[in-house]
Amino acid sequence: MTYRSPTQPTKTTPEQILLIGAGSTRENRWDIVHSLEELSNLTHTAGGHVVEHLVQMRPRLDPATLIGTGKVIEIAEICRQYDIDLIIFDKELSAAQIRNIEKITGVRTIDRTMLILDIFAKHARTKEAKLQVELAQLEYRFSRLVGLGLEYSRLGGGIGTRGPGEKKLEIDRRRIQQRITSLKGAIKKIEKSKQVQRKGRRSIPKIAVVGYTNGGKSSLVNALTRSKLVTSDTLFSTLDSNTSVLFLKPAAKVLISDTVGFLKNLPHDLIASFHATLAEVREADVLLHIVDATCEDIDEKISTVNQVLEEIGTRTIPTLLVINKIDRLVPEEIERFEARYPDTLLVSARECKGLDILKERLYDTFFDSPDGTEPVPRVT
Repeated sequence: MTYRSPTQPTKTTPEQILLIGAGSTRENRWDIVHSLEELSNLTHTAGGHVVEHLVQMRPRLDPATLIGTGKVIEIAEICRQYDIDLIIFDKELSAAQIRNIEKITGVRTIDRTMLILDIFAKHARTKEAKLQVELAQLEYRFSRLVGLGLEYSRLGGGIGTRGPGEKKLEIDRRRIQQRITSLKGAIKKIEKSKQVQRKGRRSIPKIAVVGYTNGGKSSLVNALTRSKLVTSDTLFSTLDSNTSVLFLKPAAKVLISDTVGFLKNLPHDLIASFHATLAEVREADVLLHIVDATCEDIDEKISTVNQVLEEIGTRTIPTLLVINKIDRLVPEEIERFEARYPDTLLVSARECKGLDILKERLYDTFFDSPDGTEPVPRVT
């Protein structure tokens, strides 16, 4: 076998990607297929071209290669046949598994978490987002540095990893740990600064917009407030918490914050690193949970968001479920949504449908208007 060093390709065309899903026979095969579809969307967001995707079912996942040595040899042939630049596994891989797979295939290999971290790095625009993404990347790398050794240094992009050997490896570990400590300190300073800002607006009711990535959160905030937040059909176009003023009525003002989108199997290190950004969610008076009406697995996505909200300690905050993108539905589908989710608001941020009803619901949540006088905030 001709070994191709697992390094970044030098050609300017998109990387040719092979996606691999794996599970035991006890798992639902279709769940794995749907997860691979999402992985394909993530890959597209990262700028790669998916050539093929494979699913390997095993009664017991192989601790050495996850999918078994025989299957990896088959994949090596597929990689040569289709000139694959990168293999992405839908499950998290250990350092040893990545090393073993790369040794057999000669092709650079990453897992779902590494792909998500790469996308976050690509979309980080502000200083805060860049610090948070770098922290998540380094913490993920730190846990795998010893197991991957030189092979991982090629993936690491130059964080003191050119020389092999335990002595050099220990130096790398020390440098990464120092950088992690530095990043946590910088993020903590940003968080304190934001806390001061939030204290200055405690008398104003606060709304946080949450939901699965690419559900239309930024588009909804733009439609409600006439803001110009960045919107995109790609996943994770928003990494920062952006706060705007929303007038529910001329004298009824609230603050509404667009936040980072959630995802199934979102890396825990990433959630922890975005502690400062997610503070806007934790300190909100009401959450708007935005759901894409066009997605097939809507209940699973709602459950995923609820799980993340539970993890960051916000499940006790009153939440209003808002189904977006109804402009893409036929009347019969809208009727089914109304019957299935009776307490939910159906809107179209793109066509500004249902927004007046949403604003009325929020107004009734936050304000009283005794005897027709100016609105009085209930939340302080």
